[in-house]
Order: sequence, then C-alpha cells, then structure tokens
Amino acid sequence: MQKVDGIRHAESEAYCYTGTTKKEEEMNMKLRKLTAVLLAGAMTLSLAACGGAESSDTAKDSKAADSTAVKTKVLTPGTDAANTETSDETLTVGLASEPSTLYAVAAGKTENEEQIIGGTLVDTLVSVDYSTNEVLPNLATEWEWIDDTHCRFKLRDDVTMTDGTLLEAEDVVYDCNELWVGLNATNDIGKYLVGATAEDEHTVVIEFNTAAPDFLIMLSWSSCGIVTEDEINAAGGIEGVQTNPMIGCGKYKFKEWKNGQSITVERNDNYWNKDYAGYYKTIVFTFTSDAAAREMAVESGDADVAYDMPVSQAATYAESDAVNTAIYSFGQEIHLWYNMGDNAGATKEQKVREAIDKALDFDAIAQVGTAGFAGAADSYWDSGCTFYASAYTSEERAVDVEGAKALLEEAGYADGLEITALGLQDITPVLTVMQANLAEAGIKLTIDTPDTAQFVEGAFGGDYDLICIGDTPNVRIPANVMPFLQKLNVEGPGMVIGGPKWTTDEIDTTIQNMVSESDADKVAEYAAELDKIVKEQTICSNLYSEMKASVLAKDLKGFNVRERGFIDVTQLYK
Repeated sequence: MQKVDGIRHAESEAYCYTGTTKKEEEMNMKLRKLTAVLLAGAMTLSLAACGGAESSDTAKDSKAADSTAVKTKVLTPGTDAANTETSDETLTVGLASEPSTLYAVAAGKTENEEQIIGGTLVDTLVSVDYSTNEVLPNLATEWEWIDDTHCRFKLRDDVTMTDGTLLEAEDVVYDCNELWVGLNATNDIGKYLVGATAEDEHTVVIEFNTAAPDFLIMLSWSSCGIVTEDEINAAGGIEGVQTNPMIGCGKYKFKEWKNGQSITVERNDNYWNKDYAGYYKTIVFTFTSDAAAREMAVESGDADVAYDMPVSQAATYAESDAVNTAIYSFGQEIHLWYNMGDNAGATKEQKVREAIDKALDFDAIAQVGTAGFAGAADSYWDSGCTFYASAYTSEERAVDVEGAKALLEEAGYADGLEITALGLQDITPVLTVMQANLAEAGIKLTIDTPDTAQFVEGAFGGDYDLICIGDTPNVRIPANVMPFLQKLNVEGPGMVIGGPKWTTDEIDTTIQNMVSESDADKVAEYAAELDKIVKEQTICSNLYSEMKASVLAKDLKGFNVRERGFIDVTQLYK
C-alpha cells in the first residue's frame, strides 16, 4: 500500500488553492486605496440613476483613482503558525443566516452555514493543506488507487467517536452506502459514488462510478465526515440528528441550539490528533443578516468574526485600526454566459456574442465585482489553478465599441438590439456596469434580478439572454469542471442553473478527459483546448475571480479556510 505522508501526489497536481494565489498576494502588496472602492460604488449609483456613462469618463475616473492610491491591509489565509495552546475562552462567530439543519447529509442537501458549523463536529478520511495543496492523511493513514474507480483506505485504530466507540471500517461503509449514496444520490457527493466494502476491521474500499483522481480531495469535504450508525440512531435517527448532531469525531462537539439565536459547540478533549490544540473551549455561532451589524459586533467586542461580508463593504474596513479584514479568492470564477439553446434569441448568433464581448469593459467590471482586489480574468480557469494559462492578451480584452457596432451591423442589428440579463440581486452592480458598456454599442440591456426562487426557475429553464454564473474547477470532479457544458447537464436530468444550454460532443469529451486525467501536463493541455473552444466560439465572457470576505477582531490569529473557501473556525486563536 502506498504511504502518503508528506507527499504531493499526481492525483492532486491539478488542484487549485482555494485561498489567496501568488498573483493576488502580489496585488495585495501593491498600493491600494479606499477612494477607488468608493468611486466604484458612486459609479454604480450614477449609472443606475442615469442609465449609462461615457467610457472615456470611466477611464478618466479609473486613472484618477489610481493616482491617489493608499495602502490597504488584508489578511491572507494560512499565514499564521498553528495554535499550540488551549484556553477556557469563547469564540463568537457572526453568520449571515441560520442553517435549517446541522447535519445536511441526513437531509440530502448542503447549506453554507451548516458546512461551517457542522465541519467542526466531524472529521474526514483525508485532509487538504490549502497552503501547499497537499492531500494529507487524516482518519485514513494511507491509501492506494486499485484501479481508476476503486480506492483502498487504511484507517487509524485509535479514533474515538462521540459515543465512545472506536472507528471501524464498517462505519465508513455505512456512511458511504446509506448516507452519501442512499440519501444524496443526486448531489455532488452521492451521484459519483457506487458504494464501499470493508476488507477488514480497518481497511475499506470505496468505488466511484467514473474516473476522477480528485475524488480523493472530495472526500476531505465536511459532507464526507465520518459518523456511525449507532450515533445516528442515538441522536434520534435521520430526522433527529439534524437538530441534535451528537455525532462524529471532530475537533468540537455539539452542545446547544437556541432556535433563532445561536448554536454552540464545545471542544472535544478526546480528539484523536494530539498535535491539534483548540484554543477556544466554546464556539458560539450567531445569525445576523445585516452585514454592517455583524461588523459592528466585532468592532464593539460582542463578536470575534463577521463572516461572509460583501466584498465592497469589507474593503471599506481594510484601513480600520479596530478590526482586521480578510479578502480572498476561493477558486471560483464568474462568467457571463450567452444563451445558445432552444430558447435563445439574438445571442444564438456568434457575431452578436462577439459584439457584446467587445463592448464590455472587463477592468471596470472586475473593479466593481471584486472591489479592486482582483483583476479581469484572462482565462476560463481561475488564476489559482495549476493548469491555468492566460488565453487572452490585454489588447483582446480592451474595449472596442466600434468593432462591436460593426459586428452588430453584420448580424442584422444596425439599429440596435434589446437583450435581458438574469441575475441574483447581489450581482446588480456588475450588471449595471455592463448595461452602461453595452449602451455605447447600441445594445439596450434590461436587468432582471428576481427573488431566488424565480431566479432558479428562469436559470434552469434558460429564460434569459445573458446570465452571470461561476464555477469552481479547483477540484477536478464532474460537478466542478465546466458543468454548464457537460451533455448530462444540458440534455439530461442533471441540469445546472444557467450556462449556454448548449454543448458539443467535442466539448463534452474533452471535459471528461480533463476530469479523469492524472498527469498534470495532460490536464493543462485539455484545459488549454477548452479555453480555446470557449474563446473561438464566444460561449461565455470570463469576468473575474469571485472573492469572499470576513472581518475579524484585531487580536485574532490563525485565519484559515477549508473547502470552497469556508472559514475554518477551529484554527483561530489569540
């Protein structure tokens, strides 16, 4: 069996760091200024009020902002040393909303807040060090791929579960067969699993239904946390465990849920990894939808963390002496998709798509979308991915209004064009910038930002011309790598929200090859091939890396992230 301690394996070579990339660290070291952020907000309000602005004015404003830059201070995930002490103190974390469950696996779904809280209660077969991209032993001490779809894991023999029993292979078999597959067959976890079998008390083999070396990384997600059947039953079964999650072998244990107020977990003093020290004895999660109120709670000392802040809002705190601010990418890039499916209108024509692409000011869009903490995307792939390579020159990304008008005339729209962009309300500032850009080329863009339920309905059905949706190829599993262009999702039951509602056999095959490949050089070749197809056919316009932001107490250390950029509260300390 292959020993894995301290080795970076081929199966994780194409993994994308979900924290801050080298490129972004360099950006964070450059001169920045809050006036640029305020300018972006002012531009947005101005554009919304008058319906447009001259691109020359935008360029002048941008240059003026650059000339008065000041330094900002943002935290980088994973830069502090690991904590080595314990205390009797309490950490208070402000979240935007209260989860509906604390064990979403039992409900067959995922929720961001549940992942953050529930991730403190469970542990996984493997872990990922996001500062080095290494896949590391955890509950499994070693593993080996038997073939493309079967992986054998050797388990630790000293892991005590919440109910006092020791972890055994049959527990992993139960989780895989009854929970991950049985209750989650249609989500990102269960739909790629066939099942698991125990070879002995501490050896288990997990079978997947397709080849993807990065399935190993998927097993580090909190949704794949290991629990036992006896724990589930003792907690009240599949229904009861969702509000009484006395399960797992994580760094913390569930203590109390005050509905509508808070959720409390307490340190697991029987945690198997004696190298880990949880500084806080208790962690309390509170819920406040108002982002400004969450920040004020940190500033006043009522809370230690305000998680999931709007990036533009968090940026205004970057110069504060009262708090620390973390702004970071997490491997997700936002794309502007053109509807090319059965319900498509003008965007079915490539010249129209090219015209829109030429008219967009990608620098201005990125400035508003990231509050100036990331530049315009120059590839379909997020710049943190190891298979990333620039696919566009700066000249190709430059605004070309006259070129856009010429293409529209060739497409039969010399007198102008009316199209609609569908989006959630938080993308409105970005769509407003696009609206102004397109107006200069004679394109009238109507912005449609309905409530979430209506958005999902329209995005599933293809009821739009344009839509802003991102994907996260940082783990090369089918759910992450260009899901909008996979035939299963375009033509079959696994439809995704948004995208072009169109694909080809060539695209679909190349995606599958990229997902299943373990050689890093070949992965990069497939990525470049897909980038080329997207560019040549203008299937989408690549916009910017999506950012996450949090505000933390000034004396707090140990800021780090988990999968999908979720904050790892178990690492925080003073």
